[in-house]
Amino acid sequence: MGQEEVKDVESRIVEAAKQVFIRKGFEAATMGDIALEAGIGRTSLNYYFRTKEMLFDAILGKLMNMILPNVNQIVESESSYPEKVKKIISLYLQTIRENELIPLFVVNELQRDPQHLFHAVLKDPERIAPILKLQQFVNNEMEKGNIRKMPIVDLVSTFISLVIFPFLIKTPLTTIFLNGNEDEFDAFLDRRVELVYGIIEHLLKPENK
Repeated sequence: MGQEEVKDVESRIVEAAKQVFIRKGFEAATMGDIALEAGIGRTSLNYYFRTKEMLFDAILGKLMNMILPNVNQIVESESSYPEKVKKIISLYLQTIRENELIPLFVVNELQRDPQHLFHAVLKDPERIAPILKLQQFVNNEMEKGNIRKMPIVDLVSTFISLVIFPFLIKTPLTTIFLNGNEDEFDAFLDRRVELVYGIIEHLLKPENK
């Protein structure tokens, strides 16, 4: 089996595990459920991933690899502060648009067993390095007077709710307000970068400006 084929099978298994974890939760899901979802035998599944924990870590790693390294590049770029903020908003929205089940997966696991999720993230310190760099960037901008000083938790919780919540309620939003039209939901997301940026910009505007 060639390298590309191996990667394709691994990707299919990880996607299958994500679907099963969302439906059943990590604890209730079995390797047999995942093998069935992926359309392969248990022996083949064990060849690629021996445990559910390895699959959980693969899903989490895939998510963080999609977002965090790019955040690092944005923070370290020569762009202005407003440009960096808009790029970060755009990055998160686009990443979630391409992986709409991820927010539901994360929320389910946070409700089920937050310590399990935190342990999975923190066991590789390199994973959170970009988050710490982003936090330092925000603190520096506050100290420079470029943005309003506030508890970082206020900013993070507002940002997450603006970016992620629409995906968690996609079905009722689309059904009630968009006539069940998926294209209209896509158009809503296209507009959302500017909308979210405007809200964050207003939130962070220094009081003396």
